[in-house]
Amino acid sequence: MNRLLQIIKSCLLRTFNYQGREGRTSYFIFLLFQLVWFCSYLQWFTGPQHEIGLIALLLFILPVFSCGVRRINDAGYSRGVIVLLVVAPYLLFPFLLFPRSRGQNLTGR
Repeated sequence: MNRLLQIIKSCLLRTFNYQGREGRTSYFIFLLFQLVWFCSYLQWFTGPQHEIGLIALLLFILPVFSCGVRRINDAGYSRGVIVLLVVAPYLLFPFLLFPRSRGQNLTGR
């Protein structure tokens, strides 16, 4: 349980860091956490018209996006794949579970 909290804390603290790498396990755990968090928010904290606050939406989107970008770096895909991450992050999900690229890549350092 402590390891899960460390992964979630690490990903949240690196929200504005788009360089480096993110492992498959960390990416998967963080994506599940964000999905549960956002579904809980929608269930219990939205208004009668199911409106979503801008701050809550940013607290959901920014960490998922930065974690996805780091995972793209780790998997060795080009930065152009980030467009797919913006348009449909859950379509890109299976590809980001592939193993990391071998050796150095230009974006992963």
